[in-house]
Amino acid sequence: MKEKANYVSHGATGKGNDQVRFELTYYSLFPDVQVIAPWRMPEFFTRFQGRKDLFAYAKTKDIPLPVTIDKPWSMDANLMHVSYESGVLEDPAAVAPDDIFTVTTDPVKAPDKVM
Repeated sequence: MKEKANYVSHGATGKGNDQVRFELTYYSLFPDVQVIAPWRMPEFFTRFQGRKDLFAYAKTKDIPLPVTIDKPWSMDANLMHVSYESGVLEDPAAVAPDDIFTVTTDPVKAPDKVM
């Protein structure tokens, strides 16, 4: 590979399919690569039980974060859309917060005619 890296890492948790997609892509491009997946390492997941622990760690190290404890959702943007997860968004019965829209408009606030 161009970078001559022997290791790659990702922050996908063990809950979703992101880790599978990432790792299958890595292995398809570089079969001998070693994957570092912190959320599968006991020394990581016993120290950081969840987002609150990660927020606390970032604060002690002055690491700026694009999320807060009150708005903890992660945003995955691509050319087609932005997907969100975490916090209140994990409850299918909950309504998404009004200020979550970043590249679209809340349908309730959208104009009724084509512009």
